[in-house]
Amino acid sequence: MIDVYYTYKKDTLEVNQIGVSTTQHSNIPEYPRDALLVKPLDKKEGFVVCVCDFENGRPTSTEYVADYLGKTIYNKSNCTQSKIITELGDIEKGWTLDKPQTPYDEWIDGQWIVNLQNQYEANLVLVANTREQLYQEQVDRLRNEATSIRRIDGDEAKAKLYDQQADAAYIKIRDDHPWPTPPVVA
Repeated sequence: MIDVYYTYKKDTLEVNQIGVSTTQHSNIPEYPRDALLVKPLDKKEGFVVCVCDFENGRPTSTEYVADYLGKTIYNKSNCTQSKIITELGDIEKGWTLDKPQTPYDEWIDGQWIVNLQNQYEANLVLVANTREQLYQEQVDRLRNEATSIRRIDGDEAKAKLYDQQADAAYIKIRDDHPWPTPPVVA
């Protein structure tokens, strides 16, 4: 005689590990048509127990299904792409739980490796863009002011002060934003 049955979530097939008495409401054993009538597998870290092997709408056994719900996975072919797992089961092929350390990582031999050339080129562009923006905002304005003072006021001493400020700003920008060191090629 069956003393308990087990329910499960209809959408995920995840088993409720707490059995329900078949004589809970009467002396005659009662259980739903789709109840699991065998003891489910024990809980296991990283997995959920799900019903499987249905006969006439009733599950006849259970299995372990990987549980990565809510975890972030990363695309092995493009480390900048990630997504959160929303369904039970194994991680899709081409994705990993291992988080890349930089946006320039490449998946090689089962691990993320920084592509130093790509990182160098990106840093080079970043420094160039930063310098250009700061030169335009600071140095170019000071030089334009010096040129206008020379042309309109004819005041060479005052214009030289603006030129000196422009030179100082140029040197500070250059020193604050040095060019990255190229990677060593082995």
